Amino acid sequence: MIDWLFSKSPLLFLVQPLWRDEAFSYLISKKKPLEIINLTAMDFNPPLYYLVLHFWMKIFGSSEITMRLVSLIFFWLTAYLFLLFLTNIFQIKISKSFLYLLLFFTNPIFVYYAFEARGYTMFGFFTLLSFYSFFTKKDLWYFLATIGGLYTHYFMIFVWLIQFLIARSRRQMICFLAFLPWLVFLFFKGFSIESFWLAPVKLEEITGLFAKIYLGHEKKIDLFSPISYFSLVISFVILSGLFLRFKRRTNKKIFLILFLWSFVLPVIIFLVSVIKPIFFPRYLIFASVGLLLTLVFVVENYPMIMKIAIFIFLLLVNIIYHQVQIPQRQKADLRITIRIIKKVMNSKDYLYVKNILDFFVAQYYLDEKRVYLWQVNYDQIPHFVGKVLIPKEKIAKNLPYYPRRAFILDDNQDFSIQSIK
Repeated sequence: MIDWLFSKSPLLFLVQPLWRDEAFSYLISKKKPLEIINLTAMDFNPPLYYLVLHFWMKIFGSSEITMRLVSLIFFWLTAYLFLLFLTNIFQIKISKSFLYLLLFFTNPIFVYYAFEARGYTMFGFFTLLSFYSFFTKKDLWYFLATIGGLYTHYFMIFVWLIQFLIARSRRQMICFLAFLPWLVFLFFKGFSIESFWLAPVKLEEITGLFAKIYLGHEKKIDLFSPISYFSLVISFVILSGLFLRFKRRTNKKIFLILFLWSFVLPVIIFLVSVIKPIFFPRYLIFASVGLLLTLVFVVENYPMIMKIAIFIFLLLVNIIYHQVQIPQRQKADLRITIRIIKKVMNSKDYLYVKNILDFFVAQYYLDEKRVYLWQVNYDQIPHFVGKVLIPKEKIAKNLPYYPRRAFILDDNQDFSIQSIK
């Protein structure tokens, strides 16, 4: 049973080896707070998540599981807020709300990032807390959530923009002013997104947009694939909310905000990405939580038989997608190779890594001072692979003289031992 849980269920993501982005989180978070702030200004995310992880590792250590627990904690906090949204904002009975909560606990994108040492679950939490505080007019929590979100992920600006367009109040201006120093700092650091790894999307891919946001699906979707049909079902359900809201003329403001949050913004970001690519499913986790809330809000106005049918349908989609996601999203186990190398290495030997994407992972599993990139042109290293953490002196051009040896790690995780005699 235990073996099944950690090999065939989402708990696999908790215990699997780190991948490049998680190793980057570790390496930047272990630095001093001022260094973290300075380095993130030259990277692609604000510093708050890394600062939180920094102090977390100081207290609890930096094992794979320990680091991922930060995201897991924010997952549970987001689940609690999701329940509060259903009961206090949507006025759904607590018993029914717990049923809808199943859709959150089984949703593929939330579950996957609950077990990853990255800031996406934290970003989703701040988004939900910001909107909850926006509705309930709890100013202190609103400020903490919105400012926290802005300092976690730049897409929080879209959340702020919705709220500003709806309310145009002093609350939004205070949050913007609190974020302004970071924007000024970025300007003087010369922040740029010119060297980014995303390619422009094709307009026809919009048919799969909402499945990507709901599921966190990162691969291309064929026009007539089941995922495209699922996306169209989601779109139909949300758009039917327009008819239901205007027909009944109740809770129109709630639906308007949900519609802008979960539907309009993702479409705008997608259309922008046809020219300037910024769309990627995990970046829109702020819209994923809004999308699930919108589905629940709209479905609550359906007849009982349709409520039950859609609830079961969404639950089955979640479960089935996990069966696909679990084997496909397993990370290459570089730690096994590193363990083998460590057994035969001497204290003065080095590890030379050929693949840039393996560099941070190798540094995590081995003494980072002994890990180098092998014969890489530094000027050709793109910034999006975490170049801020790759100093020029980490490029090895020559083999060491024996008795020092270089363990050269290939792309396929094979290695050879070489030196100059």
